Amino acid sequence: MQTDVIVVGAGGAGLMAACQAAGLGCRVVLLEKAPDVGGTTAMAVGSIMASGTSLQKKLRIEDSPADHAQDLAGVSERFKILDNAGLRTMMTEQVAEAVAFLESIGVVFADPLPQPPHRKPRLHQAIPGARSYVHHLLAACTAAGVVIKTNAKVTRLVMNAGRVVGVEYDRDGESHQVHARRGVVLASGDVAGNVALLAAHCEGNFDGLDVLNPHCTGDGHSMAQAVGGHIVSRPDFNASEVAQMRFVPPTESHWIQRIPPYAFVGQAIKLALKTLPDAWLRPVVLKFLTTVLGPDRGLYKAGALLINKHGERFCDELSGTSFHDVGDHERAVAVGGETRAPNLLLAQQPDRMAYIVFDERFAQKFSSWPHFVSTAPGVSYAYIDDYRRARPDLFHRAPTWKALAAELGMDADKLETSIAQANAHHADESTQLKQGPFYALGPVKSWLLVTPVGLAVDNQLRVLNASSQPIAGLFAAGGVGQGGFAITGHGHGLGWAFASGMLAGRQAALFES
Repeated sequence: MQTDVIVVGAGGAGLMAACQAAGLGCRVVLLEKAPDVGGTTAMAVGSIMASGTSLQKKLRIEDSPADHAQDLAGVSERFKILDNAGLRTMMTEQVAEAVAFLESIGVVFADPLPQPPHRKPRLHQAIPGARSYVHHLLAACTAAGVVIKTNAKVTRLVMNAGRVVGVEYDRDGESHQVHARRGVVLASGDVAGNVALLAAHCEGNFDGLDVLNPHCTGDGHSMAQAVGGHIVSRPDFNASEVAQMRFVPPTESHWIQRIPPYAFVGQAIKLALKTLPDAWLRPVVLKFLTTVLGPDRGLYKAGALLINKHGERFCDELSGTSFHDVGDHERAVAVGGETRAPNLLLAQQPDRMAYIVFDERFAQKFSSWPHFVSTAPGVSYAYIDDYRRARPDLFHRAPTWKALAAELGMDADKLETSIAQANAHHADESTQLKQGPFYALGPVKSWLLVTPVGLAVDNQLRVLNASSQPIAGLFAAGGVGQGGFAITGHGHGLGWAFASGMLAGRQAALFES
């Protein structure tokens, strides 16, 4: 089979790359190993951080890619995160055009929102969510004649005279080859689902962590390595950084998650966001957002505890000191238990889950600014009452610790012992949990979301070998092409996916040997 451009992976980056290559007149084949397109993008909140967009200009927001890059550099410097300045600049310079393209095919964005520590409102939230990207990009690909094959696992890159000229893939138990007259774009995601690749490029123990997208197994990384590609990761990258604690998703989708992502629906919702009172909108918006949020560290500073399903406190929530005898706080302090990030220790608990428990005084404190449960893109922060209304499946309240244990299926004696030991250790009475009624939020679990392990690429998204020379005909975008770029804060994961996919698709379409 002959074509002009081959794209491997049909997440946000791959769909964007295929659209761009087809828009330049190329015949495009898009191969996806999963049964459906969308990848990790389909699981996202839907925020893109972008600067210099038409949406900003309509609101007279003066912003620029240079200021955006400067803010990102400040975040990296503040948290001592090593970054690829060239790719950071490329992303900030390209992402506004990517947003404009998405608007042109029907994606509707809310007005740009502020997101600290960025100095300007840059957060562009798709309405009703990330599914809108997949819906409209898929429609655009189909209209442009892109040949899309799902359940098609690409197994190797085909080389000729030092150039990538095609791929081999398996589908329905048969092996096939497709050859590209121009270029091949790898958009196969990150390595979160590949323990061996993670261990080779990251320190730490990933045992027990759930993977957000199990299809991200580093296939593109491995295939590129086989033809000379070079994998790079941040030297400061470790397991505790990439594992994130999140509340479990609801067992059934809410009607808000089922809103069709048509353009006219998005426009109607956008009008409602502008005109309806915040008191009406906030519960609706949070119904969507609280399916993907995690707890803030400030909860534990104020005295909240992590308790496993048996009623046992298994670590110091701030220091990560694990308790040798689960629940035995005094012994842990005395012997100096193993220190690991709480999100990693959580992954070792029964059923890899826990609850965040607190009392009435704590609940009152975390009902308003500056004490919040989670940061929530678009509404800034979520409080205790937001979870009560938006996620009643996570909200638990009882008059006594014994009654709370019964509701959660815990051992009441172990829970009461855990609370008593924690209260004895906390000299500050304001962090002791004594005033009923008593509460729990959860379960929470630790997830591997996206991993900053990617192929080395240049500013044209060409895959580089160990000598920093491009491999002819091979490009990479999204997680597989991250190449040392640090994705920090809300909106930059999707921003990178679409900006890099756009550029890689164009470069592959224009490539000539």
